[in-house]
Amino acid sequence: MCAFVTAMRERTASAPDEHLRMSSAGTDDAVRRPAPLPVRHAYLTCAVIGLGGLFYGVTGPLLSAFIPPTVREILGDRRAAIGIVMAIDNVLLLLLVPLAGAASDRAAARGKGRLRLVVPAYGLAAAGMLLFPFAAASGMAGLILAMVVLYTGINMQRSPFHALLADSVPSSYRSVATGSVTFQMCVGAIVFLMLGRMLGLRPAFLIASGTVVVIAVTFAYAFRAPRQATSQAGEASFASLLDAVWSAVHGVIPGLRAIFLVSLLVQLMFQTFTTWYALHATERFGLRPEDASIGFIAWAMGGALGALPAGFIGRRIGRRRAMALGFAAMAAVLVAADRVTAPAPMVPLLALAAASWTLPSVNAYPLFVEPIPRERRGILAAMFLLSMALGGAVGDPLNGLLFDLFDGYRPLFLIMSAYTVLALVTVLAVPRGAGEAGTGPAELAQPSQLLT
Repeated sequence: MCAFVTAMRERTASAPDEHLRMSSAGTDDAVRRPAPLPVRHAYLTCAVIGLGGLFYGVTGPLLSAFIPPTVREILGDRRAAIGIVMAIDNVLLLLLVPLAGAASDRAAARGKGRLRLVVPAYGLAAAGMLLFPFAAASGMAGLILAMVVLYTGINMQRSPFHALLADSVPSSYRSVATGSVTFQMCVGAIVFLMLGRMLGLRPAFLIASGTVVVIAVTFAYAFRAPRQATSQAGEASFASLLDAVWSAVHGVIPGLRAIFLVSLLVQLMFQTFTTWYALHATERFGLRPEDASIGFIAWAMGGALGALPAGFIGRRIGRRRAMALGFAAMAAVLVAADRVTAPAPMVPLLALAAASWTLPSVNAYPLFVEPIPRERRGILAAMFLLSMALGGAVGDPLNGLLFDLFDGYRPLFLIMSAYTVLALVTVLAVPRGAGEAGTGPAELAQPSQLLT
């Protein structure tokens, strides 16, 4: 249980000597720090890795828009049965995210690379998107089969993709890379929401399936695997997930517990908006549900506009400061949104809130992953993602209790601002300098790089 803890302490204690060896080494690639990527190459890598965000933007909105009504058409108004079917995603997420993270560490440790998991997962997701429009004709069995294939692909790539981002992008550019991921995710969400409304279920899903295939092919041909295995090839295993959890709980890596809590609060705030805003708008302003959707479009637009600047701001002023700035701005905007008396001013306020949200959203993962050695990135990326999933799982029942307490949805934005203030306090608890660019462990293996 303490193997990971001991390894991290030894790595920290030996860091100065390790740096000296790497600086003075001759031709030994095993101990030589890879040469910095040219600026143009680094930005190209950020653009290509951002296609992983486009994958989320292509799949997520269509699934949210079409899967619940399709399930209801088959099952009728049996809400418990609908809930069981819709839980397939969460079950597969809890199962596959940690297992895939550990498997990707094993693959990377053996010199095979994380793409061996990412690309096949994209293929499964594309197959699920292709099958889903035709699955309803086969009844519930066919629909469940399509959903299992689809959600297996989506959840199998989550932690390997996040680890691949850290492996492929130099430390100083990781905020830019996650900004690219968020930007392409928001753009993809806007485009495919519009396609879904214009073309309907079948054409939109077929186009989405083809888009996912293009992303998979691009990843397969764009990145080269590491030249050799990492220094701790024998230690990456599924059991090491427990060691990673133990180290996080006991604070072996400075600020890691705070970042887990921040990621949970960010997702809790975001889940509050996505789940409850439509009900809030209809109750508060008397809007129809379809008219309330303009709020979601405004949020997506704000996210797209703020994502890339958020990455550059994090690179310029530091990740911790950028996150704190974003939380402070978002809290102020959410309080202002609580005070408006008409729906029209809500649109720019939601866009501004989303733009502020990108600052912590874009910089949280680079801050988290910086001190993580390459051989543990898949496992700890899984923990980061599961902490976000916990925020989503806790959010809906917790907010439901709060709205019952207040007998209405009116305090939505005040509740969101409370989560944001808690996140601000938590990120300020991260030690200064922890998780900033260039402070992590030196890489002993050649990173995955873009083919040129």
